[in-house]
Amino acid sequence: MERNKNHLKRYLVCFFALTLILCSTVALGDTIHVPADQPTIQDGIDAASNGDTVLVAADTYTGDGNKNLDFGGKAITVRSENGPETCIIDCEGSGRGFHFHSGENPNSVVDGFKIINGNPGYLGSGGGIC
Repeated sequence: MERNKNHLKRYLVCFFALTLILCSTVALGDTIHVPADQPTIQDGIDAASNGDTVLVAADTYTGDGNKNLDFGGKAITVRSENGPETCIIDCEGSGRGFHFHSGENPNSVVDGFKIINGNPGYLGSGGGIC
């Protein structure tokens, strides 16, 4: 009987130690709200670290900081709060919505935007996302 109690104690100690290790290695990313925390989408991206989410409120976004958006190689998610019907990036005929060119990977995610009036300029491709 005493032997079974010792095994149970060892098992529980190992279980809790493993749980603690696993929980400490799984980092939950922060959520950065645009425009509540950062005034533009690019400011939100710049403030983000790998694993973070930039959550963009419903609105039409124009001007510098809201087009030609560059993740800078970060593995982040840029997502609209309520989908493309209410979250629009208007490139105003100059530039594109997003430009992936810095080593972004499948963990670099854009979700839930309508991108309008994009113009890829001299590069000739990717008026919405390149």
